[in-house]
Amino acid sequence: MNRILLGAIASAVVLITPALACETITSAKVKLSACVDATGWATQTPSGDQEFLYYSSDETIGFAVINENGAWPVSQFREAILSNAAAAALDAKPENVSIVSERLENIGGKAWNVIEYQVVTADAPLLFQNFYYVQPGFGSSQFVYWSAPEGGTSAAFRAGQMLATVQFTE
Repeated sequence: MNRILLGAIASAVVLITPALACETITSAKVKLSACVDATGWATQTPSGDQEFLYYSSDETIGFAVINENGAWPVSQFREAILSNAAAAALDAKPENVSIVSERLENIGGKAWNVIEYQVVTADAPLLFQNFYYVQPGFGSSQFVYWSAPEGGTSAAFRAGQMLATVQFTE
């Protein structure tokens, strides 16, 4: 499955074309911007720590951008991600979160951590693909994509399209 997801992301990067109807999102918290394909994503009202929230037009894939001014050690940030996932899991049990894979990806010229995990919720299992970057002086950023487990390849492809547009701004 990991190879399929990596292949989908690589294909998305190769297939990025100017034909995308780009809506630039710029963080008010960190120096980061990205392009959202306005024809494929519908803007939603963010909640909690989310700065941006979108759903695919068929509502099978969602993604949120969470940016914070603070920076923590990467290992501590990873544990916070998994702790939040456990809080959303069925009966808020950590054993209802299973890590699928972890890796590094080059996004915007920087090494981002990626953790893919599945969460068993009261409604259905969800596959999360969390791309996160944390650096003193920058803060932290997460691009979190989710779908049903069988939609993971499609979600990875769409994540790759968007993540290829991430830029660190001044």
